[in-house]
Amino acid sequence: MVRLHVRRPERLSVPREGRSHVRATVTAALLASLIAALGACTGKISGAKDSPVGNTGSLCASGSPNPGPSYIRRVNRLEYNNTVHDLLGDTTAPADTFPAEEVSLGFDNNAQALSVSPVLAEQYMDAAEALATTAVSTSWTALVPCAATITDGAAIDACGQQFITTFGRRAYRRPLDADDVAALTAAFNAGKATDLTTGIRLVIEAALQSPRFLYRVEFGAPAGGATVVKLDDWEMASRLSYLLWHSMPDDPLFAAAAAGKLNAPADIEAQVQRMIADPKARGVAADFHAQWLRVGEIAGVEKDPMIFPAFTPAIAQLMQQETTQFLDYVTWDGPGDLASILTAPFTFVNGPLAQYYGFSGVSGGAFVKTPLDGTHRAGVLGQGGLLSLLAKANQTSPVHRGKFVREQLLCMQLPPPPADLMIKPPELSTTLTTRQRFTQHSIDPACTGCHHLMDPIGLGFEDFDGAGVFRAMENGQPIDDSGEVEDSDVTGTFHGVGELTAKLASSTQVRACVATKWFRYGYGRGETDADACSLSTIQSQFAAGGFKIRDLIIALTRTDAFRYRQVVPPAGGV
Repeated sequence: MVRLHVRRPERLSVPREGRSHVRATVTAALLASLIAALGACTGKISGAKDSPVGNTGSLCASGSPNPGPSYIRRVNRLEYNNTVHDLLGDTTAPADTFPAEEVSLGFDNNAQALSVSPVLAEQYMDAAEALATTAVSTSWTALVPCAATITDGAAIDACGQQFITTFGRRAYRRPLDADDVAALTAAFNAGKATDLTTGIRLVIEAALQSPRFLYRVEFGAPAGGATVVKLDDWEMASRLSYLLWHSMPDDPLFAAAAAGKLNAPADIEAQVQRMIADPKARGVAADFHAQWLRVGEIAGVEKDPMIFPAFTPAIAQLMQQETTQFLDYVTWDGPGDLASILTAPFTFVNGPLAQYYGFSGVSGGAFVKTPLDGTHRAGVLGQGGLLSLLAKANQTSPVHRGKFVREQLLCMQLPPPPADLMIKPPELSTTLTTRQRFTQHSIDPACTGCHHLMDPIGLGFEDFDGAGVFRAMENGQPIDDSGEVEDSDVTGTFHGVGELTAKLASSTQVRACVATKWFRYGYGRGETDADACSLSTIQSQFAAGGFKIRDLIIALTRTDAFRYRQVVPPAGGV
């Protein structure tokens, strides 16, 4: 039985006009009926694995689809903004003011973590009212074309029903059922006593607060007593649009769903190829990178101005733009492969950032593709943004840099430190190097268990200071940039970021880790034992094209986990 994390605040789905009536007809009817039906929408999830499943071709040999669990997914803030933009033309991004999403398994779209608090429910109501008011005042003719033909009360009702049917189908991303029509009609009737505009506005408000809008509810296509079913065409349209665009389906997807053309693999593939070529797909990859590689945190990095006087908030912003533009170019316009993300001999800088790094030949405010020959840098790990983010305000951090490689690139979940351990970096010194100050981690039994997995990797980044600038000396001593990777398929020593990234780019473990990260992000949940075939499909298709990120995203649409769902009866059976 699904645990639907919807607390039932009294004001959910309640416009201010006629609130008591609409509360009864919209909130109670829709929310209660939805919750009652949700027992068939999911199975129980087991804990996600700490490391990715390897590519095993025989896992899919049985031919019987095993999609793993399916969850009711609430739209997160990014999806809400994109959806109201595509539904109503809104450009205000109202969800930016909503409470931050809880992060689970590294991402903010995990279905089990997306609850609705009373505060969020209140903000849903406020946003719905503001969006509806703006829509009817600025887009009335396009929104309600039938209003121009109204001559009497019967025409008002007919126009209202026409709007409910057309707008409701787009807002709920499927044709309305009788309960949907009844609830939205009640909202319309509560407002039409004032005028048609109020009636239409209340329909929009009610729809935007409905679980049918806020959640992606799936039941699957009817298939007798089957325990695994395909998604129906409308559900497939939403799965495609929210995976590839983080938004509602567009008109071609709706048309394909209405025509029953989202069932056959060839029809789905045709839509995928169309959608992956749309600029909106770039936004999905950018959001993934912002969370997986923590790119979205770079602009907020702060440094001690006494130690790093050249590092300013403006430089932090430029560093984030560098990494964002680099990842977008590599993924969509450049080589496209994972190895290039890790090892590319170029980056994107403008004049001020080039001056900060000590690069020559770049001026002006525009970012330009810049070679990295002779800079000791390579790929995303050699960019100032991550080097600064994974450091302290006043020094480098071999621990943070090594931990990042372990967790984000090798998918190794490190245990937390002992509860009674006081975590404090070694004191700064005017004579010792960072490597010398961190020797305690290698000799203290309380530290070495975990730090031997992190510090030897992080110390290989010591060519770069805590603000991302190359250095050959520290406190009068030459930098030792030697490092070592242990307990992986690329175990061995290296010198500097360039050698480390070359190791990681050749790692089967890293490739499987990135595929698993995309699984968690794309499907909004962790992997389970039942997903072995789906993960195998993703990894093999990722490999087939030379480990290109575009191919990896497309592979997410070709799995059992994406095209099917389990049918789980409500508790107690049906």
